[in-house]
Amino acid sequence: MEKLYKLGLICGRFGHMQLGHYILFKNSLNLCQQTLVLVGSAQEEKTLRNPFSLKTRTFIIKETFPNEESLVIKGINDLTNEFDVNFKWGNYVKSETERHMNKFADLLIFGNDESRKNWFSPEDIQNTSQLIISRNNFQVSATDVRGMLLINNKKEWKNYTHNLIHKYYNDLRNELLEVPVYKKIYDLCKNNLNLENYKKYYKEFEIHDKEVKLKQINL
Repeated sequence: MEKLYKLGLICGRFGHMQLGHYILFKNSLNLCQQTLVLVGSAQEEKTLRNPFSLKTRTFIIKETFPNEESLVIKGINDLTNEFDVNFKWGNYVKSETERHMNKFADLLIFGNDESRKNWFSPEDIQNTSQLIISRNNFQVSATDVRGMLLINNKKEWKNYTHNLIHKYYNDLRNELLEVPVYKKIYDLCKNNLNLENYKKYYKEFEIHDKEVKLKQINL
């Protein structure tokens, strides 16, 4: 059966891949002849928002979709950081897509994040359809999944990740625990190791992290 679109585009940080991401990918693979995944914040690793390296994030996506030849995965650096989102960013995403695929996507696939509305000018996507996948039925975020790794709740982690990556649990957890800020969070909540406690401390670090990054953008 002929697919409706030639090229689907998905852009996100994927740190790390969970079942909400899987749904985005499957929709694109079902609808498009090719799918380009741009893994954002490619320049970052061992940070709060991006603890995993580009190599790890890419590897986990590939392991989730083995032998899927229509799936192309490339990294994309931030303009400044992940909060620097505007039409300039969208133009950059478009140019990187064209550089890798010799054309722009005719279908954009993304979750219902409010920030996505600020990525592209109407002129940049006038010939591109958009598929918004609601997250209402999948409330767990990549932040939560990282928390499950940190507190060593393997059972819960497996509920929200694809079975093909379950064998990498220890590798992912070890890489996460090597990140200094995650070591600090673990130490803060190790006497009461649960997801809610993790999220409380994570939020404190996240507020500071965002403040610093917004200042960088405004310099």
